[in-house]
Amino acid sequence: MTDTIPQKWHPLSRGLHWLIAILFLCAWASVELHEGYDKEDPMRSWWMVLHFSIGLSVLVFVIARIYFRAIYPRPELYGGRWQRKLSQLVESLFYVIMLAMPITGMAMRQFAGKETTVFWLFEIPTLVEENSDIAKQLAFFHKELIWNAFLVLLVLHIAGALWHHFGKRDGTLRHMLPWGKS
Repeated sequence: MTDTIPQKWHPLSRGLHWLIAILFLCAWASVELHEGYDKEDPMRSWWMVLHFSIGLSVLVFVIARIYFRAIYPRPELYGGRWQRKLSQLVESLFYVIMLAMPITGMAMRQFAGKETTVFWLFEIPTLVEENSDIAKQLAFFHKELIWNAFLVLLVLHIAGALWHHFGKRDGTLRHMLPWGKS
């Protein structure tokens, strides 16, 4: 690791950013698509297996992103002091949410007494005693609190990126895009 602040994001950081964004979109889509099927239809459970598998993948890639972030620091933040502080707060909360979402989802299934199939390759067995009250609490956190907090942060994140790109014209968005010059 170097002591100087880099001028742009490391390609690995950019790649993990977009991979995690795509995985969150796929996790959301899979849980929404499963609602279109009757409870007896095997496709309903197929979409849920995909949802759980993607969620576990999100957890793995977010941990990797946190690790590589320690090795490859972010470029210097643009904007005034309050903008930099807000950016750091939103980013920190994003990491908390990206970890909390799959962890609460997995814990919810555990306390519901359900094994979790991962990409149809293996099962994660139930490791705790079934407790439907805890499972319901975790479901509320997972589906309502954390998901809605994620959406608020996403709007702030996108609004900030667009403000920098179109309002300030300072290159912030170009630094994170996977294509083009930064």
